[in-house]
Amino acid sequence: MAEFDLAAMLKNVSKLDTGLKPEGREQIEYIALELIDSDPNNFYAMDGIEELAANIELLGLQQPLRVRPKSDQPGRVTIVSGHRRRAALEMLVQDGKMEFAQVPCIQEASAASSALQELRLIYANSDTRKMSSADLSRQAERVEALLYQLKEEGMEFPGRMRDHVAEACKLSRSKLARLKVIRENLDGGFVKLYEKNRLTESTAYALAQQPKEIQRAVYDYKCTGKYGADCLREYDVKRVADLYQAITGQTCPEGGGQCNHGAALLGKIFDDSYSYKPCEYKRCCSDCEKLSSCKSACPKLADKAKRLKAAKKEAARAIRQEKLSQERRERPDVEQITALWARFGEARRAARVSVERYMKAVKMVYGKSDDEQYKELETGCAKISPQTSLPYGYSFSLARRLVAAADCLGVSLDYLFCRTEAPEMKTGGDEPMAFWHTGNPRESGDYLVKLVLEDGGTVREVLDYDRYTSKWSWPMGEKLDEEAALVMGWIPLPEEDE
Repeated sequence: MAEFDLAAMLKNVSKLDTGLKPEGREQIEYIALELIDSDPNNFYAMDGIEELAANIELLGLQQPLRVRPKSDQPGRVTIVSGHRRRAALEMLVQDGKMEFAQVPCIQEASAASSALQELRLIYANSDTRKMSSADLSRQAERVEALLYQLKEEGMEFPGRMRDHVAEACKLSRSKLARLKVIRENLDGGFVKLYEKNRLTESTAYALAQQPKEIQRAVYDYKCTGKYGADCLREYDVKRVADLYQAITGQTCPEGGGQCNHGAALLGKIFDDSYSYKPCEYKRCCSDCEKLSSCKSACPKLADKAKRLKAAKKEAARAIRQEKLSQERRERPDVEQITALWARFGEARRAARVSVERYMKAVKMVYGKSDDEQYKELETGCAKISPQTSLPYGYSFSLARRLVAAADCLGVSLDYLFCRTEAPEMKTGGDEPMAFWHTGNPRESGDYLVKLVLEDGGTVREVLDYDRYTSKWSWPMGEKLDEEAALVMGWIPLPEEDE
């Protein structure tokens, strides 16, 4: 048997049975269109026929068909190259343009093996034809079949067959292997999309590496929505595969057996018509911390979901109760801190001392933001908590201890700090002495109010307070202008005798 060197054989491709006359020129002959048959082995895509027909009608057939005689049907020929051109000519003839019924052809001799002739044609087309990934795959498959046919005819192929296929198709071996995986493993639902070039090669390869059931899941969940397969990418394949394997591979804890809720859950996850998406934790619903609120939980766990929801509601109620209890416990401190800030603000404005001057006097670091912060705290506009610091540079706990010490000893803070020699007892007689309150009253009613005016002077007036609006009003109902007069203290008026 003769040894077959593919590279050497195809290097002289133009000299193989091309139908040359002795003088070396190809001869064109006209053959009736109805005598020209398509090659059943043609694998190239038959697209763009209408555009090609319009071009031929306008400019004429620019390149003759290449044909070979049919040994079993004298007079008829088979197309070697030009299947799209023949289809375009047939379309024109059917439209009544009979001038295209006779087709210029170059008829090749048939001395060489038909397999070798077809292989030569493929080798030539690999340089001149722009092919899709699906075309390349079909080409590689056909080349492999032709080489095995030549092997049966007595030719030997040194090395591996796939290397010869890659050489003939002018593809890398890795790409050839990838195309073979696609060709052999891509599910039927995607084959037509791949052949129509609506599926990229990388996506088709990612699909072909998955089992058939996962490929069908990808098709069902990603290719039937409003976007279809045109937007399908590799990461979509991986995401569906990961979720499918995680969800459908579980054993149901409620009675055993394979989980039958996975399909419904996957359908909702990948449904583009709804904005709500269930969780994708890749676990059984019974193990999901969102079971009590999930709209897509397994129906077998409905009772458990109700129990968890009730427990969650009870826990939230307990948290709210604890928060309210904490607020009640902290309220005296908050009110006292609010009063201390209000008293400080009253003293600072009465002394006409700026925040900056005050802070420098007590050796505290001043920043421009302190102006706004101090004014908000003085007027009760800022949120105050037991952790709010006092205007004196220390926390409320120290102030509380100092006040407690003065109360225990029955003296004033001025006396404790040697600011006065008089103890100044806080109480006298049987009734507690009236004193000015700061902040806002808890109840609506009439109060004796101390107002600080714009010029720094103070006046005392009887005003009405509405606890629902937290506003002061004059006896005739006019609202107090807080920019002209600021409430610095109040004393509740006794109820009038009936």
